Amino acid sequence: MSKSRADRAKALEEWAERVESSDLSEADTEALRMIAELAERRQVVEEELTEAVRSARQAQRSWSEIGTMLGVSQRSESTGRRSARRQLTGTMAALAALNLRCWD
Repeated sequence: MSKSRADRAKALEEWAERVESSDLSEADTEALRMIAELAERRQVVEEELTEAVRSARQAQRSWSEIGTMLGVSQRSESTGRRSARRQLTGTMAALAALNLRCWD
C-alpha cells in the first residue's frame, strides 16, 4: 500500500528532527526544477493544442492540414495510418486513441 502525502510529510518531518545539520549537503536542484517547470508548461500547451485541434476539426479543417501545422510529414501520411500514428505525439496521439478519424 502506498503512503499518503500526509504520511510522507510526517516521515519527512520526523527525519528532519533527527538529522544533524553537519550531515547535510547543499544540492543543486536547478536542472530538476527546470524539468518540473517544463513538464507543467507542456501540460498547459497540450491542453491548449487539444482545444485548437478540436476547433480546427469543427471548422472543417482536414487532418492533413492539422498534421502539417503539427509538423507531421507527408511521408507519414503516405506510409499508412499505422505508421503515421506512430509518429504522432502528445495531443494527436491522444486524439487518435479516441478513435477519431486521423487522415482524410
